Amino acid sequence: MSMYYDRPMDRPIDQARRGTVQGQVMGLLAFAMVFTAGGAVLGRALGPGAMILSIVGSLGTVLALAFARSKMGSGVALGVFYAFSVFEGMALGLIIDSYVARGMGSVVINAAATTAALTLALGSYAMTTKRDLSGMGTYLMAGLLAVIIASLVSMFFQSTMFHFILSAASAVLFSGFVMYDLQRVRRAGEADDAIMLAVGIYLSVFNLFLAILRLFGFLSSSDE
Repeated sequence: MSMYYDRPMDRPIDQARRGTVQGQVMGLLAFAMVFTAGGAVLGRALGPGAMILSIVGSLGTVLALAFARSKMGSGVALGVFYAFSVFEGMALGLIIDSYVARGMGSVVINAAATTAALTLALGSYAMTTKRDLSGMGTYLMAGLLAVIIASLVSMFFQSTMFHFILSAASAVLFSGFVMYDLQRVRRAGEADDAIMLAVGIYLSVFNLFLAILRLFGFLSSSDE
């Protein structure tokens, strides 16, 4: 028999703490979207060369957060996170430009709307379900490794069907990550790092959008 029991008087306090962390994460994500939009404008202005800068900058900032977060002050970590958002936005701007240049602007709009609706639906489930989704973590990481390897293979294996299947698998994978990350926020306490939680959700939604964009792009091309 457990020696600990949940005292009713503690529940409002725990809920308030979780609510504070959730509010911080959502606030960070809202500002990150603004910086991402700014990065998209900057990327389009700089042209194709911005893609290399985006890749290097994104990797550098996300690795800094992953491995040196404990050594950063809150202000520095916040700046690194927003810098990461700008670098990701630069790549996003160039990717969107490539679709618009091919007359596929409607594909971008449909992909964005689908991503928003899907994120809302998945988030609603993750934030309300009584099911513990933490067990998905191991499988999601294994799936991520498989997708990364398959993406490297796709660089040398030019097959439309292979790329389509990879995009579909990526969409399913990052849908899982969206649920997993949002439930982590739901269960977060004061000891959890709001910035790292925000990074996780940001990456999940960002990559979900790219996967759906590629899927819609393939479907649009096949209709022509």
